[in-house]
Amino acid sequence: MGTAPTVNYELVVRGGTIVTPERLIRADLAVADGTVCAIGTSLAHADKEIDATGRYILPGVVDAHVHFREPGMAYKEDFGTGSRAAAVGGVTTVFDMPNTVPPVATLDIFEHKLDTVAGKSHVDFGLYGMLGQDNADEIPKLAGAGAIGLKLFMGQTTGDNPCPDDGAIYRGLRAAEESGLVVGVHAENNPLLQQLAKELRAQGRTDVRAHLESRPPLVEVEAVTRIATLAGAVGTTLHIHHLSTRDGLERVKMLRALGHRLTVEALVGHLLLDDSAYDEFANLVKLNPPVRPAEHGAALWAGISSGDVDIVATDHAPHSGEEQAEPNVWCAHGGWIGVETSLPLMLTQVAQGRLTINDVVRLCAANPARIWGIDDRKGHLDVGADADFVIVDPAAPGVVTGAHLHSKHPVTPYEGWETTGSVEATYLRGELIAEHGEIVGPPRGRHLAPRDRKPTTLGGPL
Repeated sequence: MGTAPTVNYELVVRGGTIVTPERLIRADLAVADGTVCAIGTSLAHADKEIDATGRYILPGVVDAHVHFREPGMAYKEDFGTGSRAAAVGGVTTVFDMPNTVPPVATLDIFEHKLDTVAGKSHVDFGLYGMLGQDNADEIPKLAGAGAIGLKLFMGQTTGDNPCPDDGAIYRGLRAAEESGLVVGVHAENNPLLQQLAKELRAQGRTDVRAHLESRPPLVEVEAVTRIATLAGAVGTTLHIHHLSTRDGLERVKMLRALGHRLTVEALVGHLLLDDSAYDEFANLVKLNPPVRPAEHGAALWAGISSGDVDIVATDHAPHSGEEQAEPNVWCAHGGWIGVETSLPLMLTQVAQGRLTINDVVRLCAANPARIWGIDDRKGHLDVGADADFVIVDPAAPGVVTGAHLHSKHPVTPYEGWETTGSVEATYLRGELIAEHGEIVGPPRGRHLAPRDRKPTTLGGPL
């Protein structure tokens, strides 16, 4: 009879409840070489052990929509400050948008951005390239360099990058499909919203509700319909970022019934705020697309319950204090910070019975990892996955306090909100990176490229 092999665990987390999209598993979790190497009871001892009794063990959040503003706008945020905020908030992977300065439309600019941010990030990160007017030939090069996907801006937003015409969009979608890249879309009809804004400005309107009126549901519905039609013609894997309207979600459901494949994202801000926030916060809550009347947020919540909404993200969009204080809505910058507060706010929705902790894992970890092809190692805690996990006390009370946040300009419309559920510690590949609201250790984040470029099974029939 042989002897049992020696098990060398670097870390064992004992007594916690591991959360998957479907199950709660009361078990110990062991880590070796940065990956989950065992799950079970009575695991062998390790040099380092953590008692997680009464705590949830969640896979690290994958936020597929952040703006860390490097290069070119580091006065708003940078990869150091943004990733610190992410780590403290239980986010272990972020995908950063390409509307920086310059926009990430070519291989050279992508490589420059990667060189700029490498070594600064406390969490793992993917970098989007841009689908623009004249860069279809660059898309295979962006894929080869490890772009996590492409972003198409059909409507005007931060950076004021020109929105490509339909011919350029079609060329870019075809190149993306040939290169195996997901195309994420800011789906608003730019000529229409610009026309409506021109009419409102001519009336002398400068208030924040004028921005809302310039972007009615029609602006979103038309763009969703057009991009799904174009992408469907060439088979591109399509994701709709920050869907914001009841009408848009109904159109998505119709398109899916017709055989179109597209996944859908809701923002924390669109779920938790409605247009009454304008009365208190004015241009701080300007957003593209806008925060809307309550019936639209209710439709998004219903879409989460029905499975029609695939992921929840933040659109973490920092600006300086001066930019956020601008009184003229046409000059104000859209968006606010959110990567640090998103998980506590979602945990609060769990405590209030609006969704389950399994839903949080599905929407904020498992589905984003699957859509962008990193689910071989992210978004779950199966054996062999990266040991990215968050230890959560589901009952701990808290209060959102800007002075305690880690972004450069910690101004938030959630100031003073009471929360239930706190992030106690965040681990990246088995290393502690944040604990009790503070960052731990030097930056350890790595650049991620999608390994599996096969189409996701989410978002409708193949």
